[in-house]
Amino acid sequence: MSSSTPIQPEAASVLTVVTTSQRRRLVEVTGFVAVWAVLGHLLRVDSETYLLMGVPLTVAFQLLIRRRPLRELWVRDAPAFTLDRRGLALAGAFMVTPLHLGLQALLQGARWALVCWWLVAAAGAVYAAFALRSIPFKLMLRSAVVPSAVGTGVLGLGLGGLHIITGSPLDGLAAAGTILKYLAIYLPVTFVLEEVTFRGALDAHAHEPGEPRGRQSALFISALWGLWHFPVSPSGFPIPLLILFVIVWHSLIGFFLSMAWRRTGNLAGAGLAHAAIDAVRNALMPGL
Repeated sequence: MSSSTPIQPEAASVLTVVTTSQRRRLVEVTGFVAVWAVLGHLLRVDSETYLLMGVPLTVAFQLLIRRRPLRELWVRDAPAFTLDRRGLALAGAFMVTPLHLGLQALLQGARWALVCWWLVAAAGAVYAAFALRSIPFKLMLRSAVVPSAVGTGVLGLGLGGLHIITGSPLDGLAAAGTILKYLAIYLPVTFVLEEVTFRGALDAHAHEPGEPRGRQSALFISALWGLWHFPVSPSGFPIPLLILFVIVWHSLIGFFLSMAWRRTGNLAGAGLAHAAIDAVRNALMPGL
């Protein structure tokens, strides 16, 4: 008797349907990113407007393409969107920095897109609190450790090495203050911009729990995330080199962000890691 078991017709049919479904969903997320990036390129918008475009686009994708409730953008299996007293207090604390900076921008006559960006960041505080109150604190920290370590480690080696090569001084105390400042800014932001789209919506659509080829789909979504940055990437670099950079960098970081999201079904770990990486980047950039 042969040791291998032939796949029954019914099972083969199920496998075909699953594969077809996965491919269809990958096409859908690719189309979504393409539409957003093309609009940003054609309209030649600034980075704040480009990010803000994602809010209605993500809502439409979640409701019309995924056909899932909005609360699942932050917590995969949440039965309802609720905040207890601690959650409300947490949301209020997260709102302080973006509201303060948004008011400053308004009084200084800043561009409307920047003012709206700060308002959206303040709104993200509510969703950050919802996600954080839906996961044990230790589990959230564990899910954030690997992507944070990878991202900040690569930045430390790269940008720190540039400081050494160029002889640019780096004020450690100022860098620590910058990290804390931008953590307070970026943490609520990630729950309404970027992470909520690329992990909460697109990664969740491309890969459902229990499906095969999880690593490949995580890398695919992360590469799309990199290409999505192209319309607002710095000019002055050769285009092929710039495309290669955004794909490689965001594939490396995005893979671990996707894994954090998938393991917990909660955006808190990925959001914290993304905020930490961007905060460290901003702390290491001065002087370069």
